Amino acid sequence: MILFIYVCILVLNILAVFLTYRFLGDEMEKKDRWISVIIGIAIIYMLVTVVYWVSTKNIDLGGAESTAQNLITFSFVPVNGILVLPFLASSYRHFKLGNLKSKKFKNRLILITVVLFIILTIEFFYFKDIGNGILNIISAKK
Repeated sequence: MILFIYVCILVLNILAVFLTYRFLGDEMEKKDRWISVIIGIAIIYMLVTVVYWVSTKNIDLGGAESTAQNLITFSFVPVNGILVLPFLASSYRHFKLGNLKSKKFKNRLILITVVLFIILTIEFFYFKDIGNGILNIISAKK
């Protein structure tokens, strides 16, 4: 079962990277596209990790803490990436090509930030529930 979960996480990560890379367009150099993809995924990873840490800081999961954090973090990073990064990449591409004015690009960045904030807020409460569920399972087994 855990192998299936890891395969699904891998597929989601590949999809997030592929979508972001494709939405950056062929106008950019490959090196610049890869750098943009890596930076975008890294920022999403850091945000999800911080949200997880804040939401479960008062929950003692014992030995399961590391496994829970890895599964949750690596599951939600590609989901958030798929929801946010392709739109950001497309907007950036159009801005670089001159098809998108600076003001519209800033408005899209604000929209993306608000959407990401809403997603991370929902995940904050969801991570807390997952942590409490894992704690209940651990307590029941003792």
